[in-house]
Amino acid sequence: MRRFLQIFWIALLLSPAAAAETINVPLSDPAATEKFYAARQGEPLWVYGSRLSLNGKTLLDVMRRSWENGLNPESYHVAEIDALFGENGPDSQLNEANALSLELLMTDAYVRYARDLSGMRVNAKDLAMDPAQWRQKIEPAAALDALAQNTAGIAPLLASFEPQTQTYQRLKIELKHLVEETKDADDPVPLKFEGIAKPGKGYTDIPKLRERFGLPDVSENEMYTYDDALAAKIMEFQAERGLKPDGMIGERTLFALNLTRRDKIHQLVVNLERLRWVPQEKPKRFIVVNMPSAMLWAIDDGKIAHEMPVIVGRPKRATPVFITQIHGVRFNPTWTVPPTIKEEDILPELRKDPAHLLDKGMELFEGSGEEMRTVDPMSVDWTMITEKEMSRYRMVQIPGAHNPLGTVRVLMPNPQNIYLHDTNHPTMFEKYDRALSSGCVRMKEPEKIADFILSYQKGWKTEKIKELIDKGKTKDLYVDEKMPVFLLYYTAWVDHNGGVVYGMDIYDHDKKLRQLIEKVDGFSI
Repeated sequence: MRRFLQIFWIALLLSPAAAAETINVPLSDPAATEKFYAARQGEPLWVYGSRLSLNGKTLLDVMRRSWENGLNPESYHVAEIDALFGENGPDSQLNEANALSLELLMTDAYVRYARDLSGMRVNAKDLAMDPAQWRQKIEPAAALDALAQNTAGIAPLLASFEPQTQTYQRLKIELKHLVEETKDADDPVPLKFEGIAKPGKGYTDIPKLRERFGLPDVSENEMYTYDDALAAKIMEFQAERGLKPDGMIGERTLFALNLTRRDKIHQLVVNLERLRWVPQEKPKRFIVVNMPSAMLWAIDDGKIAHEMPVIVGRPKRATPVFITQIHGVRFNPTWTVPPTIKEEDILPELRKDPAHLLDKGMELFEGSGEEMRTVDPMSVDWTMITEKEMSRYRMVQIPGAHNPLGTVRVLMPNPQNIYLHDTNHPTMFEKYDRALSSGCVRMKEPEKIADFILSYQKGWKTEKIKELIDKGKTKDLYVDEKMPVFLLYYTAWVDHNGGVVYGMDIYDHDKKLRQLIEKVDGFSI
């Protein structure tokens, strides 16, 4: 035994990288691994004598259950480790070469797992995201330093790398439930309805739906009728899943009815992935928008100060995912028409009616800087103007009833030119599907958010909002202390009762992320 330990320690102390190469163990960072073992004088951590140590057993158990975080256990050498043990399993006594292999495999498994838990596993640019805004994986050296200094135990250390938010932990519980407790449950029979199914009308799949909810049989004349008893069951179903309980079977309700166990697992995996990207350290006050749920939350000291519906970009003009800082609020804003809207929306209207800009209270400019001049839209032959030529014109809508920004715009500079703002079409908030804008986020109660942003300013009073709006003049108020705003994309979230809601993938982002995860994990989820 003494000779075995001497050989083992010397191999680790002199060059873990060389030892790893000899026994074909791929290390994430050979230099960091070498430094880790040099500080331990070559003493192994995961192997005691010729067997797996208590630390090793703890780590291996966590690796086997890494799927609970939506990760692939095979990414952490589990198969290679099991092969070393042979038929007798983790209690096997190992020879010198296998013990050394086991030690280095376990160390590298720890590093890989800590990294995957702590940040983005995929390339942010593949998702049109700025990597600088999101939580990136811990460096191997930092992970090994944390291991060297750890006194709490291996399991608590590993858990500390993952998000501690209520949503992340709740989605983990949901994933574990689906994998372990519903594996033998039957998936729902697929349903199909053309358009929106309404109570009182007849539909081919009503018998399947009645069977799904355990309703008794009805006469042959009524078997296809969407009756009141079934409508009541649908309303209960909708309420439980965070849907509008109106009894109408539209796109979102049908989506929820047809979700399979596998569908749910896929959604949980991609959303656990996204939750690991968000910076864990947040200031006292910040704002969050989730596109799939079309909701906004203003957070103050860990509590929800305001919660409200928002309107987000429609699929063809999706609201991007990003983080930026709020600098202040603009009251009675002007609106400079973005290029896409100029080309795709305004130009077709001008070709039909050159007075369109005048009717909307818009001013037309040509050129830039000192050479910019006002243009009478009636003097332009819009039928001869191409979409490309529209770039020479600048269209600005003055404050007023026609202005799509309404009376409040949040000042939050970003390359995408996306903002939180008011709207001149408040009836749109009555819709359940609120992916309707050209990219910006419209708020149902913008005055509340303006007050939330400005409330810490010296001398600020809520009543000042009405005073500023009533003046009708554009006015910018900047804050001394900026706060972040997070525009996020979660298709699974937690409702007020602690239940998990599965939302629709309105921009097909889940599909894209799944493909990227499959490349990282090397298998199809």
